[in-house]
Amino acid sequence: MKYYIDDELKSLSVFSGSAVGRLYPLINFGYRLRKCKSDQYVNVRKYLIPGYKGEKISALVIEPQQYDGKLPCVLFFHGGGFLLSASSAHYQIAKWYAQRANCKVVMPDYRLLPKNKYPVAVEDCYNTYLWLLENAEAMDINKDKIIVAGDSGGGNIAGAVTAMLNDRGFSLPKGIMLIYPVLDKRMKTESMKRFTDTPIWDSRCMKLFWDMYLDENDADRKNYFSISEIESVDHFPQTYIEVAEYDCLRDEGIEFADRLKSVGVPAEIHVVERACHGYEAALKSSIVKRCMDRRIEWISKVIERNGVC
Repeated sequence: MKYYIDDELKSLSVFSGSAVGRLYPLINFGYRLRKCKSDQYVNVRKYLIPGYKGEKISALVIEPQQYDGKLPCVLFFHGGGFLLSASSAHYQIAKWYAQRANCKVVMPDYRLLPKNKYPVAVEDCYNTYLWLLENAEAMDINKDKIIVAGDSGGGNIAGAVTAMLNDRGFSLPKGIMLIYPVLDKRMKTESMKRFTDTPIWDSRCMKLFWDMYLDENDADRKNYFSISEIESVDHFPQTYIEVAEYDCLRDEGIEFADRLKSVGVPAEIHVVERACHGYEAALKSSIVKRCMDRRIEWISKVIERNGVC
C-alpha cells in the first residue's frame, strides 16, 4: 500500500520492521558503539543500580551543565520493541529534555529480548523508579516532580510502571508522556488491521513481538503488559500521548487517551500527520522540532514551572 510519508521522513521509509527483526544483533552492536557523552549543554553520568531479582543494570543520569537547587526529573524508557538498545536518537532526545526543560533525565539500560522476556524489562524499570526515589536527595532531584516517559515499547513500560507503583503503594509520577506507545495486546484496532506494511513497524511485526515477549504462563500473571486492558486507569497522572498517522499503534494510543479522559484524567492526544512509527529518528526534521517544542511546553506545565528554558 502507498503511504504519503512526509518528505522529511523519506530516509526512514526504506526500513521495514521485518528487517529490524532479522538484523537486530547487528543493529544493537552498532547502537552500543555510540555512547551517550557529556557535551557543552549537559553532563552525563553512568550508575550501576538494582534491577529485577537482585541483578544489576546500568543507568544514565543526564543533567544540565549548570543548575541550582533540586531539579525535576524525566525517567525516560527508550523504545525498540524490548529487543533493541537505546539509539543515538534516543540519547539526543534525552539530552534535549534535560537541556530545554532544565531537568535531570534518568535512562535505565533495561534488559532485552530474546533472553529476557516479560516481566524483566518492566521490573528493571520499576526498580529504577524506586532507586530514583531513594536517591533523589543525594542526586539533587525533586522527587515530587517526576515524569515518566517512553516511546514505542518504552511507552508500554512507562504505563506499566505507573500501574505497578499504584498497585504496590508507592507515590506516582506527576505526569506520563507516551510516544507512539505499545498499549494493547489484543491488536483489535482499525489501524492495527490496516497497517500491515508501514515503514519501521507494522502489525505483522507487532504479532511477532508479542509472541516473543510473552510466555504461555503470562496469562496467569498480573497484567502489566497490555495497559489498555487493566481494570482501572483513574489513578493515572496527567498524560501526553503522541502517535503517527501511518502506524499500526495509532488507534490504541487514541483510544487510551479517550479512556483516560472519560474518567477525568487530564490527557491530550496529538496525531502527527504524514508520519510513520519511529519518526523521532529524523532529529533534524521540522516534524521533530514541532513535537519537541510541544513536549517541552507540556513538561514545563506539569512540573509547575513558568516558561521553557
